[in-house]
Amino acid sequence: MLAACGGGADSLSTSATQLPQLSAAQPATLSGNCSALAARLTFAATTFTSVTDVPAGTLTVAGKSVPEHCVIEGKMNQRTSAVDGQTYAIGFEMRLPIAWNGRFFYQANGGLDGNVTPATGVLSGGGPLNNALNMGFAVISSDAGHSGSQNPLFGLDPQARLDYGYNAVATLTPMARQVIKLAYGKGPDRSYFEGCSNGGRHAMVAAARSFADYDGIIAGDPGFHLPKAAIGQMWSAQQLVVCVKRIASYSAWCGHA
Repeated sequence: MLAACGGGADSLSTSATQLPQLSAAQPATLSGNCSALAARLTFAATTFTSVTDVPAGTLTVAGKSVPEHCVIEGKMNQRTSAVDGQTYAIGFEMRLPIAWNGRFFYQANGGLDGNVTPATGVLSGGGPLNNALNMGFAVISSDAGHSGSQNPLFGLDPQARLDYGYNAVATLTPMARQVIKLAYGKGPDRSYFEGCSNGGRHAMVAAARSFADYDGIIAGDPGFHLPKAAIGQMWSAQQLVVCVKRIASYSAWCGHA
């Protein structure tokens, strides 16, 4: 790089300016059916609570029928907190198409997490013209380690904070790869991560901590500095209340006059 900086643009070699080219992912078909897959699923500290078949046409996206796939639901690292007595676990859902394109898609949540949204591989921004599941990806989504009813006080528990911050992604990724290998006889050739807002924050954290696990990462409107953002939101709400009270007071005064 120093040598290149010392010369003009023409001194850069062609090989130095070329980006690496990824080989194409190889498709595969689910080995057996969803029921047979359920009997083979196993991973440390993980409970697979259900495996169901979703026939083609049950789901649609932009008027297009989503092909047949398996829905896997489960929990990882379930525990009772010594801090607040709450039961925590990393809840997740995976959707595996019968006809798989060889790729894996991690669907990150927005907001404070706490809910396992359908793992259809939604693409943030614009209208829902397509999704990763419909394109043949194996998809996972999660609640990042706590339930909606535990928002926002889950932060009292140190492990729940870590799971929400970064650990859920780091923990779920190898599990998802193992499930995919059991389902299709091979792991994913290509892996991608996408999220918006808090999901964008998850994406940026994945880029820093799990970069070796993903070939592409999309971080839409990443929600950095969330504590500061929360304080800013409360300040805006307070100013709105003050404004409304002033308007009400002025209206009452005008009416009295």
